[in-house]
Amino acid sequence: MLSISSLKPAEHRTAQSILGVTLVVTLISVAGIALPYPVLAPLFHDNSSPLTQFMGLPSEFLMGIVLGIYPLGIIIGGSFIGSWSDTYGRKRLLSLTLVGSAFGYALTALAAYSEHFLLFCLARFLTGICEGNIAIARAIAADLHPQIDKTRSFSLISAMGYGGYLLGPLAGGYLITWGMELVFGAAAIACLLCALLSHQLLPRQLDNPQTNAEKGSSLVLLKEPALRRFFLLYLLLTMGVNFYYEFYPLHLVQQQDFTPAQISWVTVLLTACMIATSIWFTPMLQRKLNHASASLVGITLFGASLACFPYLSNSSYLITFMTIGAGIAIYNSFLPSYLSTAYQTRPQGQLMGMLVTIFCIGNLLAAITGGLLAILDVKLVLLIGAFCAAAAGGVLYHGHFKAQYWPTHKSPQL
Repeated sequence: MLSISSLKPAEHRTAQSILGVTLVVTLISVAGIALPYPVLAPLFHDNSSPLTQFMGLPSEFLMGIVLGIYPLGIIIGGSFIGSWSDTYGRKRLLSLTLVGSAFGYALTALAAYSEHFLLFCLARFLTGICEGNIAIARAIAADLHPQIDKTRSFSLISAMGYGGYLLGPLAGGYLITWGMELVFGAAAIACLLCALLSHQLLPRQLDNPQTNAEKGSSLVLLKEPALRRFFLLYLLLTMGVNFYYEFYPLHLVQQQDFTPAQISWVTVLLTACMIATSIWFTPMLQRKLNHASASLVGITLFGASLACFPYLSNSSYLITFMTIGAGIAIYNSFLPSYLSTAYQTRPQGQLMGMLVTIFCIGNLLAAITGGLLAILDVKLVLLIGAFCAAAAGGVLYHGHFKAQYWPTHKSPQL
């Protein structure tokens, strides 16, 4: 069967069109995912809604459950969605999972309206199962190589994801004025729009099965010792990132009495730096460093900035938001490309599915652990996140430069 990677150079325009539609779908879909982010921390800190008063448990711990149940769903869905897209087609799976996400957000809106904690958790779980479809977008980006360079494609996919994290929280912070159910209802509409775009605009050739497709969960890749080491690296890194993402709003609420709208605006700053770095700085860095070195730069910048963030006050903390955003954008552009290039003969949907699954395992562990530690001090959560990033950098340095665990290929230049 014809795969996207078999396109002739004369069909470069087709590859650009496919990437363009994928970028738009990613932007709108992630915006829907990120809509609730500035809403949950103030809700559970206020502790006046029945959603925050379940079985007499501390509201911080309940927030950890709500944050963690969503990535638990992605762990289950993401471990199969990427592999299934190799076998049954990228377009088909992307459209179906987007419809599933829309249903999950609609159910979440109903749970928010009825203020039913268990239904709210179930809806978040079902939504998470479908949201593993980010693996499909990354797989499409990898398939387009060599017509479009992998690192460039991953950078643009990441930039659109960051754009979604910019637009989503900003919209959520203001939509909450009319009720939390409206926030999740808007997310449902966004996902339905994405499903329509995917079904109408992506070419049918994306439904051709990949010639090297393998059935089964993405986690079967962990039978290989080298990929298990990469699992550890990515798990540590994603735990660090999720300790930050999930608990910096709570830190800002507790230390500076931030409102949802204010949290939205500092998130705008963070994501704007991510977008700018992905679009303009990453290509320059690629011309100077290989994938591993550039990833290490991003991880180091993120970890060092996060270690400083809890101790800065007034407006000085905004500097760390900028450098944290740049660090995340750098390693998010280069690390998936590093793995994809090292294992370029493997099914890319399955490979990207593994990364999504690992990310969500890190998300789940960070939500549960952070929810418990936040009862003591949210600063402790952020510092542990910085430590996880430092450990991830150590694993990457040892694995690539010392032990050479992963196959190396010459990094393509832009």
